[in-house]
This record gives sequence, C-alpha cells and structure tokens, in this order.
Amino acid sequence: MKTLSRTVTALMLSIMACVSFGLSLGLPFGPLTSAMALTFKKGEVLGSDGSMKDANGLAGESAVSDPTQFWRKAEAAKTCHMPGLEHYPDKIKIRTIRVDDKTFENVNAPLGLNAGSGCKFDYAADQVPSPMVDAKITSKYGGQDSKRFQPIYEFLNTNIGLNRIKPQGIAQRRLKSFLLDWSSQDALKKNIRFKLMKKFRLDFHVQSLLPTMIIAYSDVSGSMTASERIQVGRWLNRLVEQSQKSSFPSRQDNKSYLRHLTALLWGMVIDHEGLIDQARQGYRNAILDMRPDGTFPKDVSRGGTGLHYQNRSTNVLLTMAGYATLIGEDWIGYEVNGRSVKNAVLWLDRAGRDPTMNKIYAKSCEGGSYDTIDEPNLYHLDVSATGESGISWVPLYTALPGVKPEFLSGKFLESRGYWSNSYGPQACVV
Repeated sequence: MKTLSRTVTALMLSIMACVSFGLSLGLPFGPLTSAMALTFKKGEVLGSDGSMKDANGLAGESAVSDPTQFWRKAEAAKTCHMPGLEHYPDKIKIRTIRVDDKTFENVNAPLGLNAGSGCKFDYAADQVPSPMVDAKITSKYGGQDSKRFQPIYEFLNTNIGLNRIKPQGIAQRRLKSFLLDWSSQDALKKNIRFKLMKKFRLDFHVQSLLPTMIIAYSDVSGSMTASERIQVGRWLNRLVEQSQKSSFPSRQDNKSYLRHLTALLWGMVIDHEGLIDQARQGYRNAILDMRPDGTFPKDVSRGGTGLHYQNRSTNVLLTMAGYATLIGEDWIGYEVNGRSVKNAVLWLDRAGRDPTMNKIYAKSCEGGSYDTIDEPNLYHLDVSATGESGISWVPLYTALPGVKPEFLSGKFLESRGYWSNSYGPQACVV
C-alpha cells in the first residue's frame, strides 16, 4: 500500500511539473489541468500522502518560505551569530514514537546488506567500546568531547563496512556485542544535552552516533533473538525520540539535517511513514534554502570553517538520498527552481581546488570556527589510514548519478572503503 502511495505521489509530481512548465510557456490546458496547477500555492509541495504541504512541512498551513529573503539577510550579516543567519525552525510534529514489541521482533536487515563496488573494507577496530552511560558532555567547541567519541565512531563505521563484505563474521559479533552491552546499561542516559541552550538539544556527538547505531542494528538484527531485538530497539527508540525533541533555531543547519537522517533511517527500520515523510520534507527544505550556486547560507558563514560545514550539509543530504533509493525514491534528482543537491557538489568540487571561493560568504565567527577566512580549514579533504574522510560521500555520489566530481574524486583509491563519523560507510549503501 505504501509503495502504491509513493508511486502515485511520484506520478502526481511529474504531472504537476509538466503542467506548471506548460503554463509558464502559455500552452493551453483544459479545465482539469488548469485547476490542478492552481492548487499549488507558492512554496507548497505535495506530501507523500497526497496532501498539500507548505515548505515548512505542515499540511494546510499558509506560511510561505521565501529563501531569497534568507539569502539577503545572510549576506548582510556581519558575524555568523547574527539573527540574519537564523531561518525558519523545523516543524517537528513527531516527538513520541510508539513502537510495539512485535515490530522490533520482526526487524530483519530493513536497510539491506548491500556491499557495492565501493564497499571495500579490510580494516575494522577490534576493541568493542565500553558502554558510556554518562556522556559527560561539556559543549566546548573543539573540546575533549570529540576525542572521547572518536573511537566509537571508528568502531561502528569500520565494523559496519567489514560486516557488509564479510557477513556473519567477527565484525557482526563485535557490533552485536556493542549493541547488547550498551542497551543493557541504557547507555547515553546522563549529560547528553547541548549545554549552551536553555531548550533541550541532544548534543552533536551523541546525535552523531545514532545513524551508525541504527545501521548496525539493522545489519546484525538477523543474528539476534527476538528478545535481543526488542531490548536494543527500545533503547534506540528512546534516543531517536530525544533527537526528535531537540531544538534548533534554524532548519538550515547541518545538525538539523542529521536529525532528519536519523528520522529517515529509524522510519525505515520500524516502518514509520511519518518519520520518513519528515525526513523527505527536511531534504526538500534544504534544497529550497540552498542558494542557486549550491551554498548553504548558515554553514558557509562560519568563518574559516565554512567549507567544512558546507561539506557536512552536503554529506548528510547525500547520505539521505542514498538511503532513499532503498525505498525507491530519487532524492538526488529532486529540484527546486532548477537547483538540486548536485549544485552543492559542484560548488564543493570547485572550492576544493580554490578555497578562496568562500571569502564572499564567510563571516567573523568567534567560538564557532577554526582557522581564518583568508586561510580556511580544509580538514574535510583529508583521508585517514582507517578510511575516515569528510568527503566519504564522493563514492556514493559517483555511484548514484554516475558522475565523478573532478577534483574531489582524485582523493580516493578504488581499492579502499571510506566513512565519516556521523553518516556510516556510504559506499556500502547501494
């Protein structure tokens, strides 16, 4: 039934696009098609259930997102912290996720166990991290939090990659042990919030673990007993709910997109169309808010680290698009006024060769960036011995539209598998 709904939605979108294009050319249409064209108001999109939704993702509301106003305010801002760089917040309606135990009992690799040509892992961390009940988040930019979480990112990503090409082996046993140990102690329970806000927000480092833990749960679910799947599922569901309840002043934010990736993955695992639709709308809003040249205003504003955060937004959106292919949807091809995530890829590819491109957008950003506007941070271009790289999305992008970013693709070897901390080994998606 859901497959039929998605097929009908895609057909309606295609019809509407054709009608809208025809009307713009002055072509005559009958009363039915003209009426259909008029049902789209400025800023509206069609929801997966066939309902009309505005660009904020709420059915039936009249608020309209005008990205040009956001772009102008962002350009006029003097620092990255000014109100001009804040945008509409996400309208998150799903804060409590009710899942019956039967759903968890029946989980069996809902995210697939693909191991495409780019999924080539011959290394995986062998030390299973001990459960972290107290996350001890300090919320200091560039502080010790990242160092404490890094071994966990490496463990999850590299073992997911190795398990994809050598299933039912040591990597599977490590991932299963991790999930059972952490869930049995209700890990990530204390000091998990971002402390610099009054409203609750799950800290970035905790949030960054969720996509890979969900992927790991899907990948090893077939080796678990029904009671083990329930145990881990309940634990993950609690963390996903806390992600959903997190407050972000602006929807144009790589961290907000990470929340949508989490919703997409968990929605696919527990077959929750509402979470999938939220992620779908979040992706569409990201493309709407993106400038025509492919830049995300808030992210590129962050001083000497603007390129890094532009890359993070591109990375998470492409990861979402990769997983959307598993439900038969083409998000990479989604366009708003002729722009798509491909514009972000092309801009990053050019900026990799010429980092001075971001000088027109970068702002003073004390406490929110490294390095300087004149000599920006380029850590996202590094590739570590473990396969970690900020541009681990490149092999996935190359596999989906079949186009290699000219500069960035030269950073990779075809014999290696790559990953980045928050998003998993993307080359193993398709």
